[in-house]
Amino acid sequence: MIKKIDRYLTRQIVCMMLSMLIAEIIAWIYPVDQSFWIPLTTFCVCLYIDTPLTALRRTVHRILGSLYGVVVAGLICLFVTSDAGFMTFLVIFAGLTLWSRAFVQLYYLFVACITAATIMLLAILMRHTAMTPDYLITERIIFTVLGAMISLLVSLIVMPVSERPDMLKTYRHYLTRFYLEYRMCIWSMQYGATADSRKVDSRVNDILESSRIYQEKLPVWRYALFFDRFIFRAFTRFLHRIHKMRILNLVLLSSIRELPRDITLSEEIRSRLNQNRVLTKRILLSLMRLDKNRAEQYLNTLHIVNDNLEKGLREYGCYTTIIISIRDLEQDLVHLKSGTVQMYLTYKREQQQEN
Repeated sequence: MIKKIDRYLTRQIVCMMLSMLIAEIIAWIYPVDQSFWIPLTTFCVCLYIDTPLTALRRTVHRILGSLYGVVVAGLICLFVTSDAGFMTFLVIFAGLTLWSRAFVQLYYLFVACITAATIMLLAILMRHTAMTPDYLITERIIFTVLGAMISLLVSLIVMPVSERPDMLKTYRHYLTRFYLEYRMCIWSMQYGATADSRKVDSRVNDILESSRIYQEKLPVWRYALFFDRFIFRAFTRFLHRIHKMRILNLVLLSSIRELPRDITLSEEIRSRLNQNRVLTKRILLSLMRLDKNRAEQYLNTLHIVNDNLEKGLREYGCYTTIIISIRDLEQDLVHLKSGTVQMYLTYKREQQQEN
């Protein structure tokens, strides 16, 4: 893990150094008043680059945000001529810049606000200079596009392309996380172990944290699947479904904790619970290996086991929530097996094998 982090960090440093070097050389060769926008934009785009697609996303947002900010600030400069007016709009755009930081996925909104605030500041500092459209707008946009393109081109050469392999890795990662939590639930039922409330709370925090991580990755996958919008929506649904399945694991744990202490399950029920756990593991392994047919065979067997398990648990009269959760998870596994993400990843693997 440390080697992987070092590898990415080294590439990020190299990407930043090369991009800034090229930007500084261009700004030095073309020394106009606003040529500082070239290295400044290059630095901002390079700051959080992990892959070429993150560079593409920040480049698009940087250009769009600059366009919006220049248009708004340019119109204000045409109609406002007093320093007091510029100061007023500078304060407004500065406040909007801070507000826009709350919208992580809308980077262009932040760029638009800070661009407008910067132009207001320049209008005050250069109030004795003719603020022509060529000076305020044309050069600002051209130099922003140039700086962003430098970062994008360098990242294409230096940074690794990992979005598509990362999707398969993420798919397998969340299936594994679900199984480890589900196994704990089944073992708790088999051996009568009670779930500590602190462990349940920590599981909640862990699920919420992993949800935040994949939510941050969604904008990057949106660009990775720019021409496959249907697949992107399917992948988003998969992440929401696996998140919901992990929440159901918490429901199971909480329900097990509330069971009467004097209940002892029969050996037959314990055996069926073990069969359920083993079959669930085999289904998930088949999904990770992109083997849909084998997963379907195990699902058919799991359905029969769950039917018998449901009949046995109903005799105890206090397992209703647990039964519903187990059957609901079975249906979720069916959806994962027949889901678009499974078919898409299988298709991509077959393409790689042919090549």
